[in-house]
Order: sequence, then structure tokens, then C-alpha cells
Amino acid sequence: MDRDLLKKPMIMKTLPARRGFALVSTTVLLALLFAFAMVFVDSALSSRRAAQTYQSGLSALQVSEAGVNQALMCLNAASGANCGGTYGSNYAGQSNVAFGGGKFTITLSPSGSDKEVTSVGTAANSAVATIKVLATIVPPMDNPAFNYALQAGNSGAHLENNSEIEGTLYSGGNVDCTSTQAKIQGDVYVSLAGGMIDSCRVTYNGHADKIINAGIDGDAYYKNDPADIAGTTVTGAKYPNSTTPDQQNLPAVNLDFWRQAAEDGGTVTGDYSPADNSTLGPKKIIGNLLIDQNIDVTITGAVWVVGDVTTSNNSSLTLASSFGAYSTAILADDPDHTATKGKVSIANNTAINGSGNSKSHIMIVATNTSLSDTEPALSVSNNAVGAIFYAIDGTLRLQNNGGAKSMAAKRLFVDQNAEVEYQSSALSDLKFSAGPPGRWRLKSETWREVK
Repeated sequence: MDRDLLKKPMIMKTLPARRGFALVSTTVLLALLFAFAMVFVDSALSSRRAAQTYQSGLSALQVSEAGVNQALMCLNAASGANCGGTYGSNYAGQSNVAFGGGKFTITLSPSGSDKEVTSVGTAANSAVATIKVLATIVPPMDNPAFNYALQAGNSGAHLENNSEIEGTLYSGGNVDCTSTQAKIQGDVYVSLAGGMIDSCRVTYNGHADKIINAGIDGDAYYKNDPADIAGTTVTGAKYPNSTTPDQQNLPAVNLDFWRQAAEDGGTVTGDYSPADNSTLGPKKIIGNLLIDQNIDVTITGAVWVVGDVTTSNNSSLTLASSFGAYSTAILADDPDHTATKGKVSIANNTAINGSGNSKSHIMIVATNTSLSDTEPALSVSNNAVGAIFYAIDGTLRLQNNGGAKSMAAKRLFVDQNAEVEYQSSALSDLKFSAGPPGRWRLKSETWREVK
């Protein structure tokens, strides 16, 4: 028999089965494609609805934020003409104020020294958003602590004859005096291991591993007896085997805070010499600040000088009376040239005054890194009184007849007849502010949307 004939029946049976399988596969594939298409369409519609909902919510949020801005404007307003009749600290809020096709309602409630502002915004499509935020009249602040009349870093302190310190001297390095005619009317601490107080007159207590050739009117705390107290007269008690005083960090000034605070008030490019009886601050000066002879300037905010600060004879810097018990800063600071720039030179008879409140001061900061006694980072000459001076990484030299409320530096050098008069009552709880109090602002990190 022909084998090809035997195969034909088998072929005839197989073809219908394959056609049926293909038909089923096509139907399933079309069903899946239809299902995918429906899912895609539904997803697109859902995304569109979500976008519309989001846009509605965003519009309501923008109206609500407009209400917050209105509240802040009215808290600082000088009249109630655009604020519903009330203004300033007495501002009571407003209802149904039209904005952008919608409206907002503002309510205020006391929250300690702050006010809680609630703004309910309603968009044109009736979507609603509510924002709560605190408004405060307290200005932004930096609070470095000046706890001593003088504080030196690890480069120590030197006092010439007839210099006088009224308050405590705390040093991370040796404290040496030309003779005991240099007087410290307070305690002296040297936190350097193996460090010494050398040839100084201390009217209270001396604390150092070594106290040599000194006069201590109070008690003496030191390491080894008698080697580490040699040549010293102690009126009070002697305490050998005392522990080395703890290291105290220099005051922590937030340079970025002061830079930003000054820059917010605008920038002057080039050396700047203010006119007599003018105001200065907040301001960034890209150049030197030069206070000419017989020039009186009122400081109205933080000042950042990207260069040097120099005053001339009989000039004055006075903090605006609006600062009250607050203080502010003048910063000599060129971050890219600390070896050559960022110096301060305060000339003879420069008066530096606070606002008139005993707790108010001007802090003058130099970031220059010179540790030279003859070319210091910060120099204060004759009769310049009434300020806090700080050379963060350099030498601060208080020259003949110079004066200060408090001084801190990596190294201190105090000339003959110079005086530092520390008053703890005036320098406790210092409040260094970027600007005067009295203007309302939104308090950081208090903004929140309420559902």
C-alpha cells in the first residue's frame, strides 16, 4: 500500500483542531487587549480627576496663603484702612475677603508672646484649605555667651603694667604679666595642662597648674608644692594637687546668621564712609567700612564688612534706641582672605554705645587670623569704651587707656592703663538680634496645613 495514502486521513482530522485553537487564542487576545484598554482609559480618567482635585486644592491653598500674608501686613500696618479697621498688635482678623476668584477668612488668637494666625481659603470651585502659623514680634537672634571679662583661647593672654581687669580672666593658654602691677580684680583660670599664671596680681583666686612670681590675694590652686608656687605670695589658702581647670570654649558666634541678616538689608560695593548723623544697617559692604573723624553713626541692624573696619578720632557708633535690651553685631569678615582681611581698628576716643538700655551692646567681631601682638586682628585704642570685642581666630589688643565691657580672642594682649570693666548684670542673658524688636514676622517651622 502507498504510504502517502495512509497519511491523508490523519491530516484531515488534524486541521479542524488547529483552526479551533487559533479561534480561541484570538478571542482571548482581543479580550485582554480590551481589558487593558479599559484599564488605561480608567487610569487616564482617574489621573485627570486627581489632577483636577489637586488643582482645586492648590487654588484653595494659594487663597489661604494670601490670607496669611494679609495678616502679617496688617500686624505691621500703621492704619486699619485695608485691614478691616484694626491693625498692629490689635489686629483682629477679617472675614470673606475676596481674592483670586475665591475668598479667605483670618482669625488670630494669643499664643504666649506670639499670635496664632488661622487662614481659611475657599477657591472659586468651593475647595477649602486651612493654614495655621505663628507670628512673633521677637526678632531672629544669635546668643553667644560672654561669661568673663576676658577670655583667651589656647594662645593665652598677656597684660602690661598698670592694666586692670575688673572680672574673671579665663584662658586656654598661659597668662603672663609684665609684673604684679598688672591687676586682675577677679579669678584667673588657666585650663592648659602644665599652664601657668606668671607675675600677675590676682585679687581673688588663682587656678593653674603653675602660679609663679605672682601675688594672689585669695586662694591658690596648683599642682606641686613648692615648685609650682615658687615666688608667689598667697594671702589665702594654698591647695596643692588641684586638678587642672576645665577647658572652656570661646563664645560661639553664628557667622552665617550675621552674614545673612546683613545681606538681607542690601549690598554696597566698594569702600564705604557713612556721613555724619547717618544710619547704617542691616547692610553688607563688599569693601572696607571707614568711619571718619568726628562722624557719628546710628546702627540700625547687622553690618557685614567683607574687608576691614576702621574708625577715626572722636567718632561714634550708637545702636538705635528701638533695639531696647537687644544687641547686634558688626562683622569684619572676608571668608576667602582671613589672613589679610577681616581686621578691626578702633581709634582714639571712639565711642561705642548700646541703645541706652544697660543690657544693650554692639558686638564687634574680627575673623582675621593674625596672632601678632604688633599687627593684631582687632585693635582697640585709647578711650574706646562700651563694646564687646571678639577676635575669633586672632589677637585682640587693647591699647593704652582703651576700654571694653568684655573681650574674647584666641590671644589677648592688654596694654598699660587699659581697662576692662565686666558687669555681670549687664552681660548676663545677652540677646543679640539681627534687627530691633517690634516688627511682626512669621515664626520659622510653625507653618502647617490643617485638614
